[in-house]
Amino acid sequence: MRIPAVSDVSAAATAVVLGVAGLLAGAAPAQAAPPEVDLTAYPAVDPAPYQVFGAHPSTSGWIFETPGGVRCQDSLIPDLGIVCSGPLAGTDATMVSVSLTHEAMFTESDMPESGPESAPPVLPVGSRFDAGNGVVCAVPTADTLACHAAKPASWPADTVDPPDRHYGEHGFVTSPDGSRGY
Repeated sequence: MRIPAVSDVSAAATAVVLGVAGLLAGAAPAQAAPPEVDLTAYPAVDPAPYQVFGAHPSTSGWIFETPGGVRCQDSLIPDLGIVCSGPLAGTDATMVSVSLTHEAMFTESDMPESGPESAPPVLPVGSRFDAGNGVVCAVPTADTLACHAAKPASWPADTVDPPDRHYGEHGFVTSPDGSRGY
């Protein structure tokens, strides 16, 4: 699965015009587009050491931290997806979430910082996390995180959408070069 790069010519032309206008006005230049990330290019880690058990299935799943200090909780329930918080490179947000039922949402976190006693296992640079629930993440560099949510492979291909939401493929990339969600 490949997270597509932004390649729309009119968007690129607009970015160039805005970047030039910003330079002329004395502003900092706009950031480049985040990198394209092929999640399948990274070897998968064993999800077992990252598993957590909560009092309810919605609080059960997997938790990991990136080398750059972003903490992610991947829910056992595919519709809930993944929530990551911390220093999200390339954005002013401190939290991003995505699932197979909603596009990436970048927000400010209201969650308190956890102490070192509860630090989750680190997902190493150059690896991929795939627990089989439809969410796949990779850490191409210490400050880059890419996650993609889609119907789990274990679901039948003809799984029907619930009446109140639509299943789709959504994801995000956070990088010093820029961040985006889809």
